[in-house]
Amino acid sequence: MWYYKTSKDSDVVISTRVRFARNIERNKFPNEIDKEEFDNIYSLLQKSINRDEYDIFKLSDIDDITICSLVEKHLISKEFANKGKMGGIITNKDNTLVAMINEEDHLRIQSFDCGLNIQECYNKLKSFHDELENKVGFAKNDKYGYLTACPTNLGTGMRVSVMVHLPALAKLGILNKLIEDIASAGFSVRGLYGENTQGYGNMYQISNKYTLGITQKEILSKIEEIINLVIFQERKARNILKESSIYLSNEVYRAYGILKNARIISDDESLKLLSKLRLGVAIGIVNEVSLNKIDTLIINTKSNTLKLILKEDFDKEEEDIKRGDYIRKEI
Repeated sequence: MWYYKTSKDSDVVISTRVRFARNIERNKFPNEIDKEEFDNIYSLLQKSINRDEYDIFKLSDIDDITICSLVEKHLISKEFANKGKMGGIITNKDNTLVAMINEEDHLRIQSFDCGLNIQECYNKLKSFHDELENKVGFAKNDKYGYLTACPTNLGTGMRVSVMVHLPALAKLGILNKLIEDIASAGFSVRGLYGENTQGYGNMYQISNKYTLGITQKEILSKIEEIINLVIFQERKARNILKESSIYLSNEVYRAYGILKNARIISDDESLKLLSKLRLGVAIGIVNEVSLNKIDTLIINTKSNTLKLILKEDFDKEEEDIKRGDYIRKEI
């Protein structure tokens, strides 16, 4: 799975996602269609994809725990998870390409990779997109480009989103200023799980704000430029922290010790501790654990994903005990 690996600039960048919003021509937008119309769109897509490379499912055929786990893995949105009988998913074998059917648009096609791999994600996405467009046709016009349910997605309909880990900037108290500067430059900054989750594990999603009046090539170039600036600033902040390494080492190893020994640990606490440990691993304070292991734990210790891994269902109290057991064994 892409989210269990590390790649280019993984010390700061956790993952990359490129997404196209598309609607099938001569069909109403999702907020206007009924069950029969959704079934017709689903059937058309079912016939149009290469079934040797891609699987297609209706949300109604997937159990609730698995659906919630897909949200935890950032493969689908929280809003889409509630679609029930009016939603579907297309995915390739390793979940590096996932399309939500009938979210806000008929298709939200997404390509994922670990680290900073914007061009690789774009190439994979465009290959699937172009093949599908030749078969079903997407709604667009000469003036506005691709037509979408929300005007903010008009034009290219493309969002590039990069998940970054910025604990050093946060610790030095200069992160908020950087976020303001990024927003002023025309980019959106959200927390780990979108709006109102800012600061959650010091992980942030940075994405382009505009899709209209700008080419796909320009979007790719501008987001790569801003992310490289963020990487530079975070690494600079980490070097400053190293000057008081005994205090940082103490904080990192305290986090490591709790993770290795805690019998009961909540989702919120485990994420905060894994964030501290991730910083320590990234700058070489801790060598016993890999970034790959930490990024895997960040996903696998989420409530529903943990239930799938352990093949058990449990209440909140049991969950915190199970999480503690799982982390001790893995770390």
